[in-house]
Amino acid sequence: MRINSSGYTLIELLIAMAVASILITMIFQIQGARQKAHTKQKQAVEMQQNIRAAISLMKREVRMAGYDPAASDGLDSDGDTVIDNDESALAGIHIAGRNMIKFSYDNDASTSIDTDELVTYRFSNEYDSDNDGEADAGAAPFGRATGNGPPIPVAESIHAVGFAYAFDNNDDGNLDTVDGTLNGEIIWAYDSDPADVDDQLTTDHTTGADLIPAVPLSDIRAVRIWILARTREPVRGHYDNRTYTVGDHTISSADGYPRRLTRTTVYCRNMQL
Repeated sequence: MRINSSGYTLIELLIAMAVASILITMIFQIQGARQKAHTKQKQAVEMQQNIRAAISLMKREVRMAGYDPAASDGLDSDGDTVIDNDESALAGIHIAGRNMIKFSYDNDASTSIDTDELVTYRFSNEYDSDNDGEADAGAAPFGRATGNGPPIPVAESIHAVGFAYAFDNNDDGNLDTVDGTLNGEIIWAYDSDPADVDDQLTTDHTTGADLIPAVPLSDIRAVRIWILARTREPVRGHYDNRTYTVGDHTISSADGYPRRLTRTTVYCRNMQL
């Protein structure tokens, strides 16, 4: 019997080991790239869902601002030729700030505003101590409050928010414009001091100049909303150095967090437009 005693030479073994090392390295690199792409995509989806959920809820509720069936049915119940407070829930927009909005609607037609019918959207003071509309820590939950309660998060990882308001001060059924024409540039404004008792739009959103005259909040007919969202964690290899316009201020980024800015306009269908 002849025994085959031939085997692999040392050079062949070294070549095989080198090829195997290259293949293993390539596999790990591919897997790492796939994992990185998956993580980035997952966080991007979460960020988009955050924005979509917040915008959807806000649009639905802001459209309801001013819903007041007792006042809008045209009936003067006590015969004094005007719609009195006891014939109206006094629903409408109560705060028109650049970083927060507070409004009410009489959803059950009870001629009074219940706790769940008085809604505020803003960052809580815990996350935005200077009330500038930017999360102090770079991102935070954005909240919805009812009545005088604290904001309950409706979206996570929000970097900044902004609001502006269009109005019909001359009661012609159209939004007021800079040049007074129907197709002119719409004037957007906000109340620079929401804590005062005047309840007026005082500041031009575009120029920062005072509105002359100031506009009652009851003349608001549309609300513009900006939301800048951020991923929960930075994404390795990503660098965001863009500048975002949120409301009347700009935000510059310089980090590894992907962001997305959404702007939407809501027409207040219950405020006579």
